[in-house]
Amino acid sequence: MKRFIPTIILVVVCIGAFWYASSQSFFKKEDDASKPKPIVTVKQGDITGIKIKQGGVEMQKKDGKWALTKPAAYPTNAYSGDSWTGAFVALTQDSVIDENPADLSKYGLSSPEQEFAATLADGSSKTLQIGSPLPIAGHHYAKLKEAPAVFRVADDQIKGLQKDVVEFVDKSPFQMTYNEVSGVQMEWKGAAKTLQKVDVAKPSNESAWKLGDKELKGTDVEPILDKMLLMSSDQMVKAVSELKMDAPELKLTLKSSKDGKETTSTYLGKVDGEQIWIALQGGPWAFSVPVTSIQELFDKIKAPEAPAK
Repeated sequence: MKRFIPTIILVVVCIGAFWYASSQSFFKKEDDASKPKPIVTVKQGDITGIKIKQGGVEMQKKDGKWALTKPAAYPTNAYSGDSWTGAFVALTQDSVIDENPADLSKYGLSSPEQEFAATLADGSSKTLQIGSPLPIAGHHYAKLKEAPAVFRVADDQIKGLQKDVVEFVDKSPFQMTYNEVSGVQMEWKGAAKTLQKVDVAKPSNESAWKLGDKELKGTDVEPILDKMLLMSSDQMVKAVSELKMDAPELKLTLKSSKDGKETTSTYLGKVDGEQIWIALQGGPWAFSVPVTSIQELFDKIKAPEAPAK
């Protein structure tokens, strides 16, 4: 038995050493050191402003809605601001290069060309500055403007913030809420068609519709509303003041009903070669779509063909 005592003592010592190391988080610290760390610790919902230095893009959030303010007050995609702020709060860095650098120029950070800023509800801001690429492919030097440390960040994360203004712009020429549409009147190149919802309280696909003296099912009208809802400009929007919208070839009147109240919006369209510029009557912006898209929409407004006998 005595000959096993040294072995038993060694085992007990090893167990004790392992327990002590575990209790002091020696192993956990090593694991944590290799894990990517958040660059900013802010809540997405607390961000009320966005600023992208390259391109001069600025956005503000008011009453829960994002709006472009620079380079112009363009119509804004409802989801683009939240998408960008989601990418911003998810940023991580996987290695600190220099805790307190004396010379930022060697990292390309003395006067960085790329800066991405988020303004918070309390008026403070967090600005990510991007410097030179690292020798390691796929990474750049970066730092927060508000802190000295230089760290490395993956290019894939930076790409999530590198957005041009066109990526924030709403490109839908027709503003509509699908189930609130109660009527569509379309005048196109001298011809006219009118759709009228029979029961405005029902969803569009459940209510019957009238096309002249013919009755259509809601499912017959769905492709028409889908075409309008999904139509998108294939060019950057233009100010109506830059275009000649006199004698328009298209006039589309859209009626909507909500809580017993009906509203009417009228859109005018002017053909320009193979494109047509569409603008809300009295609105500031025009959207370009192919003429063929408007022709397809007009052709869809028809009664379904009777099944062959």
